[in-house]
Amino acid sequence: MKKRILSAMMLSTVVLSAGASTAISTVHADTDSDIAAQDAKISQAKSESAKAQGQVDTIQGQVDSLQAKQASNKATLEKLQKESADTSKEITKLAGSIKERNGSLEAQARSAQTNGTATNLLSAVLDSSSLTDAIQRVTAMTTVANANKSMLDQQKKDQEDMQAKLKANQAKYSEATKLQESMAAQAQELNTQQAQLKVAQLNYQASITTAQDKKQSILDAKAQAEAAAKAAAAAQAAQEKAQADAQAKADELAKAAQAQQQQTAAVAQTPASSTSQDNNSSSSQTTGNTTPTPAPTPGTSGSNPYPWGQCTWGVWQILGGNMPTYSGNAADWVAYANSGLAVGTIAVFPPGVDGAGGFGHVGVVTSVSGNSFTVSESNFNGGLGIISSRTIPSTAGVSFIRP
Repeated sequence: MKKRILSAMMLSTVVLSAGASTAISTVHADTDSDIAAQDAKISQAKSESAKAQGQVDTIQGQVDSLQAKQASNKATLEKLQKESADTSKEITKLAGSIKERNGSLEAQARSAQTNGTATNLLSAVLDSSSLTDAIQRVTAMTTVANANKSMLDQQKKDQEDMQAKLKANQAKYSEATKLQESMAAQAQELNTQQAQLKVAQLNYQASITTAQDKKQSILDAKAQAEAAAKAAAAAQAAQEKAQADAQAKADELAKAAQAQQQQTAAVAQTPASSTSQDNNSSSSQTTGNTTPTPAPTPGTSGSNPYPWGQCTWGVWQILGGNMPTYSGNAADWVAYANSGLAVGTIAVFPPGVDGAGGFGHVGVVTSVSGNSFTVSESNFNGGLGIISSRTIPSTAGVSFIRP
């Protein structure tokens, strides 16, 4: 990039020198020798204009290539957002099934303890009024035990599926973030190339202009275009430095993030239930300890684990790191919902709700008025890393997490 800018500036200097030389000469020649000299300068200007036109064509090709890349990246980003939104819906459905199944198992356990129905198999047989009654009792107890075991097995499978989908969505989220950063860099490069294109076009115009007044106005415009090109190049350099700093910080946190994922996977693999048979009393009992959604690990204000500038990064910054580390995209945080609307909670917006994108959105509730509330958020108004506030008129479709 720097070489292209330097080449453009050098060519601008050559053409400008040729134009300046032409401007110094008198347009109206009094003698044949003056006319011949002017014709020679005009011929030289035409030669320089051909070189400038070649530069125009080259830079235009680079601009067209960057625009094509932007269009392709935009299509890829939209595809990733759609896939992530679909996966988030599946995660939400699994979380609901797990919660409902937990309630059913807890209700059965409370019923057994309260009503004293957890009798052993021998008592069921001895208390029977007939052989038929005994068979019916034993069959009923076996059916309940088998049903509970199936329910607990399904609970374990859903837990593992949800963890797998969370991991897959996190990968899509990281890929989309890198794609957004790439598109931002391409946009900055496109601005620089377009600024250089304008300089080259003005160079071309200046090289074929012979009238002094028009030559001066074009040279003034060319100077402004060169200043804009330098400013665009400086802005691009600043952006590249910011991205390099962000990447260095991300690399520093990569090991911590990997350890967190391994811990979450280990919790997901813990058996969700156990079924035991008491041989001494010949009783059949089913006990289950369901594993809830893995508890997020506490964080520290000095190490933000989320992609720089995103809404999840903003929540961490706003709370000063006084929050656990939640897995998945913003929309996936619905699995950790544990509160109603309150100041200090994290608002979770599914895709499409109150302006949330394909990966969902999160923000911190800073004030509440009835069902209306105000959130502080990042990457909503102003782009990556910009923290802003807005008021949401209703809690419809929004979940809340008490960190």
